[in-house]
Amino acid sequence: MKQLPAATVRLLSSSQIITSVVSVVKELIENSLDAGATSIDVKLENYGFDKIEVRDNGEGIKAVDAPVMAMKYYTSKINSHEDLENLTTYGFRGEALGSICCVAEVLITTRTAADNFSTQYVLDGSGHILSQKPSHLGQGSHSVTQAGLQWRHLGSLSLPPRLK
Repeated sequence: MKQLPAATVRLLSSSQIITSVVSVVKELIENSLDAGATSIDVKLENYGFDKIEVRDNGEGIKAVDAPVMAMKYYTSKINSHEDLENLTTYGFRGEALGSICCVAEVLITTRTAADNFSTQYVLDGSGHILSQKPSHLGQGSHSVTQAGLQWRHLGSLSLPPRLK
């Protein structure tokens, strides 16, 4: 995974906005599909306001990519805007996880086929890893947004991370 060049970011930037539980679920399912998942399990607590879990059997996230997995404009799908002509994925801008981190507490547990065990990462509001620990989950990824999409320090007020 690498950062997109500034010129490409300017052309592609869409200011991904997370406005609801539905938009979080949509983004996480698209990440699962892009990872080649053939099985995706979605669980919601209190209609997704307390917790959203998406678990898949996709490729998982490589350990080397973990530090930038939720950073804006980092992607493994394209290198420049010319690659858009051959794009076969749902996402490519590296914005989904980063945007979700802006509004919710996010935990990602992931394991690739090459890994001996899975790792759980706790992310901050900017998509940086706060902590990590080994986990028992199988191959693929398990994304959890919790504290009710508490909209980071905004109580029950549902606001997007950026204005539309």
